[in-house]
Amino acid sequence: MEYSVSFTAGALMREASMRIIEEARRGTDLSEVDPDVLDVNSRRGRNRKTMEITDRLKRADRSVWKDLPECSVQEQHLALYYCCLKTYRLLFDFHMDVVLPKWQSFDRELQPHDARRFLERRADQHPEIDSWSASTWEKVRQVMLKMLREARLLVNGTLEAPHVSSAFWGRFVEIGDVWFLEASFLNEETRRSVVASVTS
Repeated sequence: MEYSVSFTAGALMREASMRIIEEARRGTDLSEVDPDVLDVNSRRGRNRKTMEITDRLKRADRSVWKDLPECSVQEQHLALYYCCLKTYRLLFDFHMDVVLPKWQSFDRELQPHDARRFLERRADQHPEIDSWSASTWEKVRQVMLKMLREARLLVNGTLEAPHVSSAFWGRFVEIGDVWFLEASFLNEETRRSVVASVTS
């Protein structure tokens, strides 16, 4: 599957995503959300962001995001990051091949050169990477790291486990995506506790 860089339309776009989620909660089909609900100056910008956000939400089970307006800002960011991991293979591969192994090996520093090395290694399997312009390379690296910062998984260049309620994680267990708990740096004991609370 060819890597898409369409996620560079914006990082997690929390505020815009919340507006679209509110529209969906009112009964509007995601495919029919009016781009004018977004506070973006240009029509082209509104259209692009609406298309990307609705695509991200469609890739995730509705139960993951339907109650986000009532959740904390950190929980909103984490759920939106999950939606991005489900949508963009490039982002998923970077997280699972670089970010998570760093955490597991107690190497908590994540820098722009880590993203660059990942792209260089992946170019063998994804020749489309070599066709990207220098500005696209830079934008991809910037947005991947920005998403991690917005999700508060990366703070001042250091990987950190998030601090949210146990109940928040249950939504991912319920739909069979327990992998996201590990991807979010929850230790094995915590993961087992969350799974037990959902399945008991």
